[in-house]
Amino acid sequence: MDFVWLMDHDTVAGAAPFAEASGALGVRAACGVEINTRERDQVHILGYGLRHQDPAFAARLAEWRERRVLRAREIVERLRGLGLDISWADVESQAKETVGRPHVADALRRKGVVKSRSEAFERFLSSGKPGYVEPRGPGVEDAIGLIREFGGFAVLAHPRTVSDCAARISEWIKMGLEGLEVFYAAHRTSEINRLSDMAKTLGLIATGGTDFHGPGSGRDAALGVQVPDEVYGAFLERLSRC
Repeated sequence: MDFVWLMDHDTVAGAAPFAEASGALGVRAACGVEINTRERDQVHILGYGLRHQDPAFAARLAEWRERRVLRAREIVERLRGLGLDISWADVESQAKETVGRPHVADALRRKGVVKSRSEAFERFLSSGKPGYVEPRGPGVEDAIGLIREFGGFAVLAHPRTVSDCAARISEWIKMGLEGLEVFYAAHRTSEINRLSDMAKTLGLIATGGTDFHGPGSGRDAALGVQVPDEVYGAFLERLSRC
């Protein structure tokens, strides 16, 4: 059975149009969130089954998005200090609810400074590069706490990007982490097997995701991911308790 989730970064603004489009296609759909934490190795926490329409939830996300704006502005200033032809308007004009390094990368691509997002990250935006600024998002505990506060359950996104994953997950479980994104578009079979074993050992729910970021993003190839029936069933059982 197809089940599509919208998991935007630090916003749920797309929930209504997403539900309308999905309904027109007869596809079961729901809205969650992907929260960027301040951990530098892309520790992102997914929230499923939460009360995303609660104004208090939206207000907390808005606060965290403002931190992202401050970071992005500082990145632009660093790039300008390198003599690059980029302005805040170049970045802001392409962003909607959430602004981040991908928007800066796209601005550099439009300006002809780089040919792709990946080149922008490799030359300027990754840790240790001249345009890098430390993330200012919430801590992992804060992200998990927000999801739980509004009735949902928290899952670690794309664990392949997380260094020293197993040891850190044990700490995050104590904070309330309940799941691990095992079935991921970029995971090799060996990684899926390793993460499946890890999830079982730690008592975590296994989930699946594509990390689709839209056309031209470099993350636009996978439109779906298959998960085993027992994994899907366990996910739905946990969802039913939200």
